[in-house]
Amino acid sequence: MSDHIAKLNINRAQFLRLLGGSAAAAMLPAGLGLATTAFAQEGGELVVGISSDINTLDPQMSPSDVFRHTIRSTVFEALVFINPDTLKADPLLADSWDIAADGLTATFKLKSGVTWHDGSPFGASDVVYSFKRVQDKEVGSPFSPQLAAVSGVEAVDDATVKLTLANPVPGLLSNLAVIQIVKEANIPSINTAPIGTGPFKFANWAPGDRIRVERYADHRNAAKVSAIEWRIVPDSQARLAGMQDGTLQMVALVDGKDVIQAQGAGVNVIQTKPYILYENFNINTKRAPFDDKRVRQALAYAFDRGSYAKSVWFGFARPTINPVPQEMATYLPESADMYPFDLDKASALLAEAGFTKDKPLTMEILTIQGFDTLKSMALILQDNLNRLGHKVSVRELEATVWLDRVLHKPDYDITSDNFNTGPEDPASMFNSPNLAPGANVNQWNPEGYADLVAKAGSELDSAKQIALYQELQKLVLEEMPQITVNHLPLFFLGAEGTDTLVIGPSGIDDYTKIAL
Repeated sequence: MSDHIAKLNINRAQFLRLLGGSAAAAMLPAGLGLATTAFAQEGGELVVGISSDINTLDPQMSPSDVFRHTIRSTVFEALVFINPDTLKADPLLADSWDIAADGLTATFKLKSGVTWHDGSPFGASDVVYSFKRVQDKEVGSPFSPQLAAVSGVEAVDDATVKLTLANPVPGLLSNLAVIQIVKEANIPSINTAPIGTGPFKFANWAPGDRIRVERYADHRNAAKVSAIEWRIVPDSQARLAGMQDGTLQMVALVDGKDVIQAQGAGVNVIQTKPYILYENFNINTKRAPFDDKRVRQALAYAFDRGSYAKSVWFGFARPTINPVPQEMATYLPESADMYPFDLDKASALLAEAGFTKDKPLTMEILTIQGFDTLKSMALILQDNLNRLGHKVSVRELEATVWLDRVLHKPDYDITSDNFNTGPEDPASMFNSPNLAPGANVNQWNPEGYADLVAKAGSELDSAKQIALYQELQKLVLEEMPQITVNHLPLFFLGAEGTDTLVIGPSGIDDYTKIAL
């Protein structure tokens, strides 16, 4: 698909056929023509459709996609922002920085005049507190691996923060881009009434219904819209219909079928580069029989990534078994031919592990309500394995329940999922909640893995670093703690004027430039 915004026109009858006839007609007001779609005026409210709810308002505790693209992107800020065009760090709360030649200290000068949403001044002590909180094992932040090499953090003065590192970290700025700064006094109420420094201040959250933020007038980069309201609309057809009747001005994180329908209906499609996201199956490697890599490898052979990319993503997805995208220098070229779809190979590996038609593998695949492609992934794998005589079920869970079952209190066999690739630096991927040695959703941390991740992340020589990251890829692809399915752009649908949304590669977006 073109990187430019698709602007095609069709009539009402064609649009209704795309959405499914009478069911879609019921979602559109009588007499509404596509050309009469109402848009908010500049300074008005941006209303965005999202597929699922969030489970906390604490930016240091939730890595979920919906949370990243809502509260974390608007209410809170990090020291830096990863520019999607350059994949380099731009100043955010930090005005400038200096990293020592030996890579063991980094000093940040903070922007002046920044205030919290309650009017109190922001300063170096807030950064120190935030970093130490993320590192606190009792807090249990999923972002702690990003600060693993930070051995000390101190406020030199009110406007200067100094980090001491146990070893050089070439991807330090990429790591810091996902660490939102929080206010210590706000922690007791941060889950329900967060206070940040971002361009929007939190207004309210009605669980299961909507999340609302309002423009913070004293922000140094004041937003053009007065408020953003994210409405939770699990049904993708209803979200697209909302774009047509003007009740929504944007839809976040849409699937391939939604892109096709939107293009045909004249709705703007906003997309990132084609490798920002990857879909996968996470596997609970602590639970038998999934602690046997032969079982995990069999599952990789049992999924047809190429057919899935064509039938469910309409060619927008790029099938792959490797979470590292081919655009990165660290990519392992030989991975392109690994784990082709082969049910005979899957059956043989399962038989080696003790599972046959007479003694079938019994497992449950979890999937998240509102994410249609992830459900399709689960159903395809279920069908393929059941054709081999195994007993596989699929259970769809509301997002907050899913987070508890998978991330917070692991109680699952396998789940379909997706993650940001972190293309700005390979360390981002191997320190993500999916692959970080000390804390990943797969509960996978074989002997030597943590040391190899640390060594790769601290290597300053480019050729040696590439070799180390390729060694890591070989290990992951041999052990198969998670099964990568594809690489994807992120897709948003937007009314006129919303194409100025800046979608960051680390999952943090900039809504300030939108003028409807």
